[in-house]
Formats: sequence, structure tokens, C-alpha cells
Amino acid sequence: MSNQVCKGNSSGQLMRADDRRWKRSNYRCLPVLLLLILLSGGSANSQSDTTPTILSPAADLWLRSSSDQQMANCWLLLSESARSDNLINITEKARRRRAKADPETLLVDRRDYRVSPVILDNIHQTGARIRTVSRWLNAVSVEATGRQLQQLARLGPIAEIDLVATIDITRPDVVPYTKDRVAPTRSEEFAYGFSLMQNQFVRSTKLHQAGYTGTGILIALLDTGFKTDLTAFDSTSIVATWDFINNDETVDEPDCPDDPAGWQQNHHGTLVLGAIGAYWPDTLIGIAPRADFALAKTEISCGYAELRVEEDNWIAGAEWADSIGADIISSSLGYTTFDDNSGYTFEDLDGNTARTTIAADIAASKNIVVITAVGNERYKEWNALVTPSDGDSVLAVGAVSSDSSLASFSSPGPSADGRIKPDITSLGVSVTTVAADGFLTSASGTSLSTPLVAGGAALALDVDSTLTAAALLERIRSNGSQADSPDNDFGYGLFDAARSSTLIRIDGVDDIWLQVGQTMQVDITTSGFSASTPILSVISLPDWAYFADHSNGTGLLTLYGTTENAITSQIWLTLQAGNYVDTIAINVYTAGSMEQLVTVGPNPFADSVTIFISPSAGSLELLSIYNVAGEIVWEIVNISPVNADTPIRWDGTNMRHEAVASGVYFVRVRTSTNVYRLKLFKSD
Repeated sequence: MSNQVCKGNSSGQLMRADDRRWKRSNYRCLPVLLLLILLSGGSANSQSDTTPTILSPAADLWLRSSSDQQMANCWLLLSESARSDNLINITEKARRRRAKADPETLLVDRRDYRVSPVILDNIHQTGARIRTVSRWLNAVSVEATGRQLQQLARLGPIAEIDLVATIDITRPDVVPYTKDRVAPTRSEEFAYGFSLMQNQFVRSTKLHQAGYTGTGILIALLDTGFKTDLTAFDSTSIVATWDFINNDETVDEPDCPDDPAGWQQNHHGTLVLGAIGAYWPDTLIGIAPRADFALAKTEISCGYAELRVEEDNWIAGAEWADSIGADIISSSLGYTTFDDNSGYTFEDLDGNTARTTIAADIAASKNIVVITAVGNERYKEWNALVTPSDGDSVLAVGAVSSDSSLASFSSPGPSADGRIKPDITSLGVSVTTVAADGFLTSASGTSLSTPLVAGGAALALDVDSTLTAAALLERIRSNGSQADSPDNDFGYGLFDAARSSTLIRIDGVDDIWLQVGQTMQVDITTSGFSASTPILSVISLPDWAYFADHSNGTGLLTLYGTTENAITSQIWLTLQAGNYVDTIAINVYTAGSMEQLVTVGPNPFADSVTIFISPSAGSLELLSIYNVAGEIVWEIVNISPVNADTPIRWDGTNMRHEAVASGVYFVRVRTSTNVYRLKLFKSD
């Protein structure tokens, strides 16, 4: 599009979900579209001294170089007096969702009261066209001429006039598809077809086996259009649709003159819906195929260039999702910078600035699970996450390949205020889904990893409908593959739908160090919900171990240290509850055969400890000492040759020669023939 707009942040003081003030910042504007026109002839630089001082910095700048016939899109930010005493209609489903977090108040606050109809009528009387009314932001988005905005500036309840921001849709990198249908292959279980791998990747197959498919969970998708009359969606439960661009219920309507069939407009949204909600046996099964879906068309997609699309559509879509009772909002959209050099800065990614971020956090405060893409900006000029994934109550999703390596495009964190982002990662490369023309395709991007996580979240709510949004997000993070050491690439690690749910599972067992001649008993416990009696068993139990199942979700593992034990062993425990199966591996390290190969002493130690390596252990290649967080505190690399019984002394300091704290440490010795692990205790 040829028009360009100013871009920046409001200098007003609207309140967000936790009542923190909106951040003030400078605007960057390019001349084409103006905000406010003077009554005195509309000439540039002729602002009247009587003009109310409610203009944002961008509005004021445009006012000084504008003419009175140009149109503007802007927000009218209202004072609290503009709210009516008319509470919105909260559906029964929305009441149930809110009651999980607060059964007494149903989370009702001032944001649930409509803007006064008198104020809306006064705005209408100026001739301005009202696009969106946001009760959450207590604001009205309008399209108006300069003269109309001049009149609006004199309406008492309007506290500030600000520009509508320009945004950019974060799109997946789509693998081109052919017009020939791919010959389906049947998997042995549940007919996943080509989508088996992605379902296994997020472990939704485990929950499907237990009978959880998202039934009764309402997921709102905010996206471009959706082509729903496809074979893949014949059984998909679509309970509500709304086009926030054309204000009607048709979400597959073509909007682009050069796209009369709507393939382009509906492409992105259809990809997302297919990954999460398709049911196409032998070909494509979504992560939550029996969930209910509310489809919100909030973005215009004419061409793949950056477009002027109003953020108010996204906000309106989120408010709509709240009012109809959505449990989850999944959004694969992002907002950054644009070709005209307008947009957000990294400093704006603080969780308080972008209006969509504020709206996303408000949605979370209404007990909605908000899941959004972190963006595809790595190694690009932006090279950071996108809004609204910077929200502190939002689950931001990054992307990995099928081998669990980080996708080259997945945006890095942190947020501007230093929080870990993304929160979680999932498969986002070559995800199988359906295109708008109905054919099978594969696509890549955080736009695809996001619905996989959202689908898994729906399964978790299907297992336990009492989970609050905050509790579920905490479970998702704490059960990520690297929850103990999160970073700004993978967040808390790979998403695990099964372990994020409250379905029964085997509790983790720490690594076991066993001495020759020692008998050790280890209690095995489970936690979570099970509709049937759990059965615990061991796969390929070694001769020096015995396991007893107590038939109540607990068991006892007995281990005997013998000279026949392997130095490093794994014992696999399995839990079966109905059709659901959970499995964990327990690492067992046996030290102290008739000839000690690697020993340490004294243990515990106060100042220093010595590691002894027997000649039978082979030549030393690497010796590492770790703390309980898995961090290397001291290391010796590539020592060769090592004489028989050569002792190595560790003085209890790290690589910076600083004394380490008292506690548990782990020694890992790699030789030319094996790897040995021992546990150390440092005393005060």
C-alpha cells in the first residue's frame, strides 16, 4: 500500500492488566498520512492555541504539517468517566472459565463494562467512522478527517488521541506444494498418516491414547482468513466465526482484487487451523482434533509484502474470544518494524508498550491461556522476538527442527526487561498441514510451532478442566526439556503435552550411584490423575535388580552391587493406566568392583579431593566436575599419557580459582575405554 503512518507509543497513561502505566517513548514518522487537521483553513503549521492538548507526540507532529481533507486512523483514549455501568454479557462458558480462577468475582473488573453509548453517539455525531470499541483499553478506534478529529479533540471524555500502529504479520516459510495429492500411508495407530511425527514430537499421541483429544475446549485462532470447507475440516467443530475486517461471520471472503478465490487471504490461517484441528484419517490429524474452534479473521493478506493492518482488529478479536468463553487464544501473528522505517524498537519489547501485548496480558488476567509465536526474525535486521510475545503472562513459542536443533529463523530473546523468551519451543520445521486449496502441504515457522503447543495445552485442559491459565503455563514451562537451565533460544526447552498435563506419570528418579557389595532400595512413585489402576513394570530387568509393583501407583526397586554389574546401566520403568503408557529411564552407576577403576577421597572433603585412576581404566581424556545444576565448575582436558595410579587433585575451586560452595558435586571421567561417574560431597 502507498500510505504510510507514524509509528510509536502513546504518551498517555492508560492502565494495563496489572495497573502499570504505559511506557512513554518517541515516535518515528514518515509524511503521508496525517492525524489531526486545524479548523483554521487546514494549512500546515497553523495549530490553534485553543486546540486541546490531548495529542500524542506523533499526533502533534502530524498536526503541524497536515491538510483538512486527509483521512486518519487513530485511537481515542477515554477517561474512566466514559465507562458505563452496563456489564458485558458473559456467557456461561466464559463464567465457568473465569470461576476457575475466582469463583466469587468471576474476575469482573472495570474492563468488563462497556463504553458509554452516549460517548459513542457523540463520536458518531462528528462524522467519524467507528471501527472498533475496546472495553479493555477503554478506547475507540476511528477513521476520520482532520476536521472531525478536531471536534473529537474537544469531547471531554477523550483523554488522548493517538495513531493506530502499523504492523507486520509474522508468516511461516512455506514449502511449495504440488496439485497432486500425496499418496497417504497408514500408521499403525490412530491413522495419523503424515502427521504422526509431529504428534509424537509433542507427545500428543500419549494423551490421544488415553482418550484426550481436546473435547469441550474452545480455542480462538486470530489470523488471516480460514478456508473451512475442506476435507481436512469435515469433522472439525467450528462453533463461532467473525471477520473483524468486514464485520461479518464469513472468514473465507476474498479481500484482494488479484486473489478472487481467496487462496492468498486464507492461506496462513488455514495452515494454522490444519496443524491444530484437522481430522483427515490416514493423512493429517491435528494435535487437538476434537476441540471447538472460534475463528477470528483479523489480518488482511494481499500479497506477501508488509501491510498496514490495524492492531485494533487483534484486540477486538481477543475481547470477542473472552466474551464467548474461549479457553485458549492462539495467535501466529507478530508486530515489529516495517519498510517505511516505522514500528517498534527493541526497548518497546518490555511487556508494557505494544497495545496487542497489553491486550494479551489482559486476556490472561481473564483466565485465558494466551499462546503466541515468538517470530521468525533470527539473523534478520530485527533479530529479536515480536510483540505480543513479550507479554509477561503470554506463552511465547519458538521453533526447532525434527532433530530438536534450533530452527534457523526462530527469534531469540530476551524481552527488553530481561525476561526469558521464548517460553517454550516445539516443532516448527516441515510441519504437515493443509493448504487453502485443500491439498496436503508442509510449512515452517513459529507460526506452525505455536498451534502445536496450543493444541497440547487444549489436551491438558481436557485432562483437568480445573487448571487455571497461570497454573497450566507454569506446568508447561516446568516440564520443558531444559526447565532447570532455560535460555533465550529454547526457553524452558521442548514442549511435552503429556507431562504438561496432570495425567498420571512416573516421578523422576535421580541418578543412582551403587557400590559393589551394597544393596539399595529405591521407592518409585507416581503423581497425577488416572481413571484406572496404574500398573508399574520394568523393561528387561537386569539380574542384579528386582522390582515390586504395589498396585497403587507405587513400587520398590531393589538394586544389588555386584562385580558383574556394568559400570553404566539404564533401567526402564513403565507405567500403564488403561491405554496410556508413561516410561522413564533410571541411570545406575556401579563403582567399586574387585579392582576400583576410578576412586575419590576423601569423600566428603573440606578443602581438596583426589581422583585416582587405575591402569585398567585406560588413559585419561577428560575429567570434569559438575554442580547440581549441571554446570562445569572445573575441568582437565586431553591429558596424555597418564601413568598408572596417577592421582589428580582438585582443590575445590572453579576455573576462576574461586572456592565453590559446599554441597553435592559430580565427577565425570572419560578414558580411552569408558566413562565413569562418581558423586562428591563438599563440607563446610
